[in-house]
Amino acid sequence: MLRRRKGFSPSQSKRMSRSMRDSTVGTHVARSGAPRHGRHANAGSVEFSNARKRQRAARGYVDQVDPATSTRESDQAYSRRTGRRGYVQEMQHKKRVRRVTFLVAAVALVAVVAVGVGVFTYFASSDSRLSLADSNASEALVAAADGEPSYLLAAAELGTATRAGGADTEAYLLVRLDPQARSVTLVSIPSCTEVRLSDGEAHPLYDAVQVGGDAELVRAVAELADVDIAHFGRTNAVGLSHLVDIVGGVAVDVVEEVDDPRASTVFIETGGQVLDARQSLAFLRATNYADGVQRQAANQIAFSLSLAAETLSSEGIGFAARLADMAEWVETDWTSSQIMALGDALRPLEDATVYQAMLPGRLTDRDGSARYVVNDEEWAAMMDAVRAGSSPLSPAEALAALDRTAVTVEIRNGGGVTGAGAKMGEILTADGYQVTDIGNANDGGVYTETLVVYKDPAYEAAAKAIVSDVGAGRVVNGGDFYTFKDNVLVMVGQDWVPVG
Repeated sequence: MLRRRKGFSPSQSKRMSRSMRDSTVGTHVARSGAPRHGRHANAGSVEFSNARKRQRAARGYVDQVDPATSTRESDQAYSRRTGRRGYVQEMQHKKRVRRVTFLVAAVALVAVVAVGVGVFTYFASSDSRLSLADSNASEALVAAADGEPSYLLAAAELGTATRAGGADTEAYLLVRLDPQARSVTLVSIPSCTEVRLSDGEAHPLYDAVQVGGDAELVRAVAELADVDIAHFGRTNAVGLSHLVDIVGGVAVDVVEEVDDPRASTVFIETGGQVLDARQSLAFLRATNYADGVQRQAANQIAFSLSLAAETLSSEGIGFAARLADMAEWVETDWTSSQIMALGDALRPLEDATVYQAMLPGRLTDRDGSARYVVNDEEWAAMMDAVRAGSSPLSPAEALAALDRTAVTVEIRNGGGVTGAGAKMGEILTADGYQVTDIGNANDGGVYTETLVVYKDPAYEAAAKAIVSDVGAGRVVNGGDFYTFKDNVLVMVGQDWVPVG
């Protein structure tokens, strides 16, 4: 059998000829079509050293033509390159690479377009579900200036054990948001707070929607707090149940057991709990405590913070997907992109500065219905602190409300008294603080005064509580001067002497 000899096929030979002709500038090889009489065949493509020679070539006079490759190589270098073994295969390989590169670029372009369309579709879908729908709240919203803190009014219709909802079952939170300072302040406003609405009459706050819709509610709270409200959000008992299911339960510290038949048939024990949907509603509704309205407000704030922290625990695509699931159960003026930007600024929420308080006042009876009457003086002072980004609690309230078990403390003995640091650690541990490290001051100095140092403003109250609990010391904002990893640093000085 005859074997076919290896070599160029006619088609390969033609392609090779075209490739070599195209890579050479100044060749005498005629292009397709016969040249016009009296002109050089390739006068238009030949390079000349000056204009005079170019004009002569146009008339048909060419003294000398020097081949020049597109790479500007010398004749010798060009001949050596094109004559070496594998030159043809190399050129064919380069063509294949160019084709593959083009295809990859085309596929990438299609993918980018598809992703862009998908992202746009996702945001459009989420935004349509997040919208305020038939609510008129946007009529009363006032946008915050760029870079300035903004206020959100959050409303939830909780219902009771026997009713799915009702205006008198609503809960309200006024929230100050400062993404730049990574600060959040939540103020609980009882739904039965007495306010004067646009009809000129005194009403419980929950009547506002009946008088003028959500816009009336927003205006009433804005006037009460003397702030502009930029955002509004609303949900109900069904929506809250779905939100809890989406995050897989909400972790809270149950300070007092929940056993309120008007709220639910569910019983919840004290201590750390992860609440499911039914337990969450019972926790939010219950009021039969010794200090009913205050405990309910504290529970609602704790639940809201934990739900927000769980929501922000996912990032990127995970957060976007979670937000898309939640959008069906919340009405708000916010867009998905705005919520994602806020989430990125505050994540993780546990590390942000978070303040919480309740509208100061007292419960009273108005013709057989409960009304909450505001203490105007205390409220004015509280809102001054809120607007300034400070703690809304008075010093006494801050000490009483402090969760000492959540505060980590580092102790350094700087007074030279043997055992002073260890004794300080025993006292603070007994008071509930988490003492993580005890040692001696290593800066070479002797402290005549005990210093309780904090950096994050959120732990200023904790530092003041330590001074109160040990009966000595001065609170110091450490700034960049002190280095420590815990919430508070205690430098034990000579003014504190351990007893016993």
